[in-house]
Amino acid sequence: MTDCCHNLNLKLARTLWINTYRALVSDAAGNHIATLRLIPTLPLDRSELPPDAPEAAPYLTVLVEDGHFDADGLVEFESHTAELVLAQMARLGFTPEYCLFAYPSPPHFLNNIAE
Repeated sequence: MTDCCHNLNLKLARTLWINTYRALVSDAAGNHIATLRLIPTLPLDRSELPPDAPEAAPYLTVLVEDGHFDADGLVEFESHTAELVLAQMARLGFTPEYCLFAYPSPPHFLNNIAE
C-alpha cells in the first residue's frame, strides 16, 4: 500500500440523508481502496449556547466502511484521504478543520465481546 496512497482518486456522491455523503477511494490504476461515509459535523450557533461554552470547530466524520489496506499503511491512507476529502468538501462550501476517521469493528471482535 505504500505507493498507492500518493495517487488516490476520490468520487463523492450525495446520499438520501441531509449532510451525509458517500465516497469511493481508488488508486491511480482504478483499483478500489475504500468506501467511505462522510458526515459533516457543525457546531451550534453561538447564539444557541451559554456565554461560557467553549469554542467548537466544524469537523468531518469519515466512516471507513471497507478498505483494502493493511495496518502499516493506515496513517498514510488517512493523511492522503483527508487531504482529498477536505478539498472536496470545501468545494461544497463546508470547510471543516479536520477529519475524524472511524472504522467498524470486525465481526470476530464483536463475537468475542458477547462471550
